[in-house]
Amino acid sequence: MKQFDIKLVLFQRDYFVRRRRVFNRVHLINQNNINYLPFSSVLEILEYDILRSNRKDLSVTDGSQFLTIPKQGAIARREGVSFEIDPFLIVNKQRYLSFSSINRLFNVDLVLIIKSKQVTIRQPGRFLITAKGDTLKLLARLLNTTVKQLLSVNKNLKEPITPGTKVRIPTIRFNNAPSSQASRKKKVKIKQNQELAPAIIALGRQLRGTPYMFGAGPYPRSKKFDCSSYIQYIFGRNGVALPRTSRAQAGAGRRINQNQIEPGDLIFFRRDRYSDNRIGHVGLDIGNGQMLNTYKSPPGVTVTFWKDPYWLTRYVTAREVL
Repeated sequence: MKQFDIKLVLFQRDYFVRRRRVFNRVHLINQNNINYLPFSSVLEILEYDILRSNRKDLSVTDGSQFLTIPKQGAIARREGVSFEIDPFLIVNKQRYLSFSSINRLFNVDLVLIIKSKQVTIRQPGRFLITAKGDTLKLLARLLNTTVKQLLSVNKNLKEPITPGTKVRIPTIRFNNAPSSQASRKKKVKIKQNQELAPAIIALGRQLRGTPYMFGAGPYPRSKKFDCSSYIQYIFGRNGVALPRTSRAQAGAGRRINQNQIEPGDLIFFRRDRYSDNRIGHVGLDIGNGQMLNTYKSPPGVTVTFWKDPYWLTRYVTAREVL
């Protein structure tokens, strides 16, 4: 076993910006030619929060989706999809994750430059490293795509899939804004519990300025929100239970078309941080093309014009939950 400290450099693409962040003296272990990083450091660097820890596993989130990681064993789960990772390496009672497990769990690419003792992490990742048990169907589910799209960018990929293969992620391009023809469709009135919407929106407005934190812990203990914990909180305080993550919230209620969106409806978007085509952001429509949401600090919780071209190109769906 080899152990040494490295400098970790994170190159990250996210809302409106590209960031470079440096973390010094991150402990790296190499065992049997497999590189490992401390699990706690990975969570901190990639801004994940531990939601639950029991005898068997850990549940973590960044606000977009849940990951359940076994304390012993090799089968992790992502929003109901089970897949294989390398088991934790335990050294001095501390958990370490292999590079390939970090890649598969967190949608990032990692490269170790031994000469300079530096690890580079790129987010979002461009590749997924395969493991034992992977099939075309499973890879498509992990990457929120189809087998056809997967094969379109991986011409030589076929079953049985060799573990350790680098599979290019078929990221769906951000679409252009809806055409004028689509925007002229007749608006369909959707029945909903309108009496709840004003109270939810009013509470959401009262919380404007509350700081944003990626993968924030429960409010008010954390004194911060991410996009989905904010939505969960303001609905929950008004008696409407919603899931914790934006991906799960996008399955709540009833799907509606963009031209049917009314105040109180949830709007979902893709996010630059992810290449695996997941739902990455949620906001609450408050009318006139505006939404209450949070995605950075400052300003924290804020009002955003979601009919701006930036958001329209990332629009995925909307849900009526009242």
